[in-house]
Amino acid sequence: MLQTVMVKLDPSDEQHAVLVKTMGKFNEACNYIAGIAFEQKCANKINLQKIVYYDVRGRFGLSAQMTIRAIAKVVEAYKRDKSIQPSFK
Repeated sequence: MLQTVMVKLDPSDEQHAVLVKTMGKFNEACNYIAGIAFEQKCANKINLQKIVYYDVRGRFGLSAQMTIRAIAKVVEAYKRDKSIQPSFK
């Protein structure tokens, strides 16, 4: 059985700033990955991961899990419409 729990975050001002900065880096990474996916015409998560993983980790300072999630997010957006480059804000 799977249960879902709704939790409301109440971060301090400092924690809020860190969250916003992290979300910004994540979206920057997604835009970078989207550019490569569009240029390479690559909508395969595994193939795209082989191309961008280490570069994204080094360039944006994301954790391994966040890097993988960014790649997956880009692939899902790119698969919807391969005629345009996805953009993330």
